[in-house]
Amino acid sequence: MTRRPPTAVDHFDALSAVVRMVRSGRARTRPELGSVSLLGRTVISQRVDQAIDLGLLEDAETGPSTGGRAPRQLRFNARRGLVLTAVLGAAALDVAVTDLDARVLDHRHLEWPVANGPLETLETLRAQFDELLAPRRDTPLWAVTVGLPGPVEFATGRPSQPPIMPGWDGFDLRGHLQEHLRVPVWVDNDANLLALGEARAAGPADEDMVFVKVGTGIGAGIISEGRVHRGSKGAAGDIGHARVLEDNTVMCRCGRTGCLEALAGGWALARDAVTAAHEGRSRYLSEIHAERRGITPADVGRGAALGDAWCLTAVARAAERIGSLMATLVNFYNPASLVFGGGVLTVGDAFLRVVEHTVRSRSLPLAATDLVIRGSRLGDLGGVIGGTHLAVEALLSADGMAAWAPAGTPGAVDPGRLVAGV
Repeated sequence: MTRRPPTAVDHFDALSAVVRMVRSGRARTRPELGSVSLLGRTVISQRVDQAIDLGLLEDAETGPSTGGRAPRQLRFNARRGLVLTAVLGAAALDVAVTDLDARVLDHRHLEWPVANGPLETLETLRAQFDELLAPRRDTPLWAVTVGLPGPVEFATGRPSQPPIMPGWDGFDLRGHLQEHLRVPVWVDNDANLLALGEARAAGPADEDMVFVKVGTGIGAGIISEGRVHRGSKGAAGDIGHARVLEDNTVMCRCGRTGCLEALAGGWALARDAVTAAHEGRSRYLSEIHAERRGITPADVGRGAALGDAWCLTAVARAAERIGSLMATLVNFYNPASLVFGGGVLTVGDAFLRVVEHTVRSRSLPLAATDLVIRGSRLGDLGGVIGGTHLAVEALLSADGMAAWAPAGTPGAVDPGRLVAGV
């Protein structure tokens, strides 16, 4: 049998595998690369040399010896480039610049309602990105990632009928940012980026995970075998608009009734808290409303932490409703972990205790036996960290490297040649 000659596809498959294994820590030396990848010694040597020429890998300290001369260790050169990330919520914006290992070099948290619309938000993003890059002009920008609080058609990077984002439907945010910054841009749902950041920080233990963001609204990001599951149109994980109550009087912001978000989301808690204040059911809330003429979800969270009876009951009721739906998803998907983030973490342990009790009491024993239920470890940085991993993993994939590696740097390539989602 004659052996098939290597092709360009084989070349970039091998180059990508070598770089990604060193970046992830699965292999640190040339012998380890050969053992893990099953590539031949010559191929390993050639691809390592090429990765060093591209500035992606570099020789580090000598590894431990098992007899004879100790092998030289390799490390990923995270200083090779920068990634800009932005994650929009309903009322706030996180922007950051990171290195290629998702280490945050600078981070800003801004009060910014997404309802300001796409054009104002675009101008704000441009200004923030330019300020973050200004002191780092000597390092090339590789990519930009943006997370949005609504459904995103991932293939096009355009929001798709987002319920809380007036004027955003179909807006070409990716195209505008690519034109401004001249690098590849990815746009995704914010919960997906939060999930990816959390999964990469946790490692192999969280390769099957559901991340639930409970803030002003409710959404979920799904990690399956280490990859984000988006569904055919990018709508996977939109649990906030699952109907959980057969009651046509509870109207959601999406225009439907009985949605989980309309019963347990932060904006729903704030809505009900105003009613409770007017009716005198909480002295704590009445005082806040009299002073500010408004109540925020964070106020309800602080009230629960302070022991206010109405706030504790409201948070527990919301947690039970969310936990009930999550129990159904645990039976259906059987994740290794459920991770909760967003403003819900400001209420202390009360929310997670009720969620965990509800999930475990309503899930099948086999699905819940080893299930880990915990809060996010990354907080506000989870989304921007996940955004960097999304972009860098795409650029270091075989298809991504085939697009930019011949030119020597991702920033030098026409972004249109790169396929988002590879």
